[in-house]
Amino acid sequence: MKKFFILAAGVAVALSSCNGGGGSLKSEQDSVAYAVGLQCGDFIKSVDSTMNLNVVMGAVKDVINNKQKMDNEAAMAFMREYFMVRKPARAKVASEEFLAKVEKENPNVKKTESGLLYEIIKNGSDLKAVSDSDEVKVIYEGRLKEGKVFDSSKERGDTVQFALNRVIKGWSEGMKLVGKGGTIKLWIPAELAYGAQGAGNVIGPNEALVFEVELVDVIPADSAKAE
Repeated sequence: MKKFFILAAGVAVALSSCNGGGGSLKSEQDSVAYAVGLQCGDFIKSVDSTMNLNVVMGAVKDVINNKQKMDNEAAMAFMREYFMVRKPARAKVASEEFLAKVEKENPNVKKTESGLLYEIIKNGSDLKAVSDSDEVKVIYEGRLKEGKVFDSSKERGDTVQFALNRVIKGWSEGMKLVGKGGTIKLWIPAELAYGAQGAGNVIGPNEALVFEVELVDVIPADSAKAE
């Protein structure tokens, strides 16, 4: 249902801006078709960008010609299993392989008992966070294992302050490994990040994450409470 409303909105925008076709689209029907294609493309990309588009188009034609090889109920059941079981399982294996490769190929990378990988890029002072109630001020950049940036206070020019008991486990642990003024790189296993559920449309299930963090300041819990 939600997808329908998004699609309807996309069609409305396309029609309101096409003025008799608009751009390279020659007709209102072409604009509607292109808007539908955009929405389908976004969905396909979010599922698997390597999907066989010939099979997708074959399914579209089958629906139009009432020759479906799979009924809607069976299709929904398969998609539920795909998103809840198959895709998370593949992502878990891929993340584990990624972390194993990082550990093997980078002699400066260390590993904690929890499985967190880290490298001290720049040594900081002796002032470190020691409790999850401590607060830190940081400049950071987060990437998916493929290298895509999904969040960056560095890019925004922001310094962010938060308590270590309000972030993912990998951050809570990692920020205690470097001193004020230092920079650390973290490779965080999914179980220390967002786990099997992922986070929104950006971080998928069982995704390992990579962060580079500059620790600008440490505010001990007592001081933070006083402020």
